[in-house]
Amino acid sequence: MRCPNCGYENPEGRRYCEECGERITNIEAIKARARRKSQREAARIRREAKEVAQEKGLDVKEAERRMRRTRRRVAPWMGLVILGVMIILVVVLIVVLQPGGKSGPEKAVIDFYQAIADKDMMTYLKYTEPELYKMAKNGEYQPDPVTEGLTYDSYRLEELDTRLVSEEGDQAGVEVISGYLEGFNSDGSGSGGVNFSEYPRTISLVEVEGTWIIRDYGIMKLPYPLPEILPEESEFPEVQEEQPAETEEPS
Repeated sequence: MRCPNCGYENPEGRRYCEECGERITNIEAIKARARRKSQREAARIRREAKEVAQEKGLDVKEAERRMRRTRRRVAPWMGLVILGVMIILVVVLIVVLQPGGKSGPEKAVIDFYQAIADKDMMTYLKYTEPELYKMAKNGEYQPDPVTEGLTYDSYRLEELDTRLVSEEGDQAGVEVISGYLEGFNSDGSGSGGVNFSEYPRTISLVEVEGTWIIRDYGIMKLPYPLPEILPEESEFPEVQEEQPAETEEPS
C-alpha cells in the first residue's frame, strides 16, 4: 500500500507507514468505498439502459452511452441560474468598486440640500435636529418650514456634487464643489443664488446614532454666497453684545 504522504510502498495490511508513520488504513478504506459506489452506479445504469433499449428498440450499449451522456449534461434551468448569479455578482462589483460612489457624509449633505429644495421637513430634520426628528416621527412635533428657517417659498437645486475632505471616527468634512442653489419668494424676488463651483462650501458633520448630522446647518442652508468672516469679526454680529461705553475716571 502506497503512503499518501511520502509515497513509500508498504506491505499489505499496514495501518501506518513504515517510512514516515502516516496513517494509511483510512485512505485505502475510502478508496474501496469509492470503488464500490462506482460499481453500484454502473450496475444501475446498465439495468436502466436495458429497459430503455427495450422501449426504444436500441442496442443496450447505445442506450447506456446516451444515458451517461445525458447525466453529464447540466440541466438548462441550472445554466440559467448560474448565469443569473454571475450577472448579480458583476452588478454588485460595479456598484461597490466604481470610483464615483459617494461616502456616507457626502450622501447626507446631498440629501440635506435636496430636502431644502423639496421643502421635505422630515428629511431636513433627520440631518439637522435628530431629537426633533424623533418627536416628529412619533407625532409629538409638527415641523414647519418657516419655523425651521426655510423662509423662501421655493428653492431651485441643480447638479450638486461633493468631495469628502476628511472622515475620522464620528467627525467628517465635506466640500460642496459644484452645483447651484437659489431661493425664491412668491413675489418673484430671489436670493440671488450660489454657484458652488465659484463659491465652494465646506460642511462639518458629526455622526449621531448612525446618521451624519450637519453642523451649522443654519448657515449651510443659505441659498447665496456666505460672507467672508475675518478673524476679528463675529460670525453673528447682529447678536453680539454691546460693549459698555468707557467712562472717564474722576481726577
